[in-house]
Formats: sequence, C-alpha cells, structure tokens
Amino acid sequence: MSSLFDTSPPVIKPADIVRTFTGKSQEDLQLPRRAIITFNAGDVKALLTGGCQKPVKAWENFRTLFRIAQSNTIVTRSFFGGPNIAALVEELSAFGVREFLLWGYCGGIADDISIGDLLIAEGALRQDGLSYHYLSDNDDFVYSSWFPKWRKAAIASQIIPSLIWSCDALYRETRKKINLHKKMGMHAVEMEVASFYAVCKAKRLKGIAFLVVSDLLRKDKWKPGFSKESFKKGARRLKEFLLEQGILR
Repeated sequence: MSSLFDTSPPVIKPADIVRTFTGKSQEDLQLPRRAIITFNAGDVKALLTGGCQKPVKAWENFRTLFRIAQSNTIVTRSFFGGPNIAALVEELSAFGVREFLLWGYCGGIADDISIGDLLIAEGALRQDGLSYHYLSDNDDFVYSSWFPKWRKAAIASQIIPSLIWSCDALYRETRKKINLHKKMGMHAVEMEVASFYAVCKAKRLKGIAFLVVSDLLRKDKWKPGFSKESFKKGARRLKEFLLEQGILR
C-alpha cells in the first residue's frame, strides 16, 4: 500500500473547496481551535442543549457548524466512513481547528464489552484505504498522539482504553475476521478511526476518538443495541464526561 503515498502537493486544496462553495474569504471562514465531530443529528442536538450556540453563518452553504458561545469549540456532523471524516478534518483544519474530538459508534467484539460501554481509542488497525494516502509507513496500526493526555481522566470515568479494528467494508466483517481480530486484542470494530488518526498525524493535529458501543458481534450473530436504554445511557455519559473536561465551555 506504500504506492498510495505521494509527497507532491494536492491539486485540489481544502481551503479552495470551502471558499469556492461558500463564496467567503479566508478571514470570514476562520474557526476556533477545537471541533467535536459526531455522526448523528441527535448527538449534535444533545451537545448543544443547555448552552448558548449559534450557527457559523459563513459556512452555511457548505457545512453545518455550530459555535458554542464563550468557548473555543464548534460542533458538526459527518457522514459515516473514513473518506468523509478525512475531508471534514482537512477542511476545518484549513481554517484554524487544531484539536478534534470524534464522537463515534462501534460494534463490540471483545467478550468483556457491552452495549453502552464507552471506549477511548488508543490506536486503530488500518484496514481502511484512506490512511495509506496520508502516511508513508506501512505499519498495521496508527495511534493517537493525544491519547496520553486523556487516558487518566478517561479511566477515572470508566471509559475503556481500547484498540479498534477500522474496517471500511461494513458487509465483509466476516466470522473468520472477527475471531482473528478478537484474538489480536481488538475491543471493537468501526469504520473511521484509522482514517481519522492518519489525517491528524499527517497534518500534526490533535485527535482523539470516543466511541459508544452500539452493537455486538457474538458467535456469528449481530446484536444491535441502538434502541436499548444502556446505549442511550452511554451517550449521556459521554456528554457528561465532555462537560466535566471543559470541552463544551
């Protein structure tokens, strides 16, 4: 996969894309230093509830961003998949964002993982395609350089430090692969963390991924938990944790 990495500059630059589709200047589009990215409109709403927030109007024709008043934080939503996360990180970082927190979901594969558990991703197994365009190495894993800062607080809040299997072939998470990665020590599987960490590493950005366990892969069976109270409780706990850490202020 090393053949995908190329040091020459891109022809299409994120700042040019954003300026083209918004019609705004670089100055108008400037953003604060921190962004929280979610995949669910309900999570965006939850993060914004109880506080003063306003849309970032300069971005309205291209991305829906909300600025939390009297803070250095914006909240936005991405579509699923590594390429969507990578494009969003590229675009936001082109206008000043340097710290990215990902609020994601995952399928638990370790025996001690349950619906609603919260995980913090130390690193991710690179079974995506995008990360190989950003990193020159062929290492199997990509890690978060920001993880050590979060580790102690996460453990104190019963958020589990984890290794994540990032696979962007949702319907090729086979029994054989699940069993193999479970034996390798993977806690869960999802589609974005490897790509997210690769872009952050390549661009020297701070990035950390928090994941709510939404479903389980057990003995050839898929056990969805999206409607379970334990899943909803996990999402509420993650919001409370971010509040405690001052991220929403």
